[in-house]
Amino acid sequence: MAVHAITAVRVGGNPERVTHVLWGQVSVSGDQFEVTPHASPVIEVVDALAKGDTVVTVFPLDGQRVAGPEVRSVVDDAGRQSIETVATDSDGGRRLTDLPRLDHE
Repeated sequence: MAVHAITAVRVGGNPERVTHVLWGQVSVSGDQFEVTPHASPVIEVVDALAKGDTVVTVFPLDGQRVAGPEVRSVVDDAGRQSIETVATDSDGGRRLTDLPRLDHE
């Protein structure tokens, strides 16, 4: 099972709906990317989670990258598969939509 890190998102029509992510596979320690981050539709994250991979968020802070909460698969109100962060007491309430934004293609 692989570990992936999301560093940025693209948000669709609904301001809370993430449509694409910038992500890459990271070392198990999370210290470095093993696969250069690339843009992918959210369904690829859903597929990775279904395979048992771990997906985390990484936020910029003072010129550094800091680990954020893990991501899980959910089904939204419209019945679409999507993703959201797993809330914990230690994550400062960070959500996917708090990540930097991908430019529109």
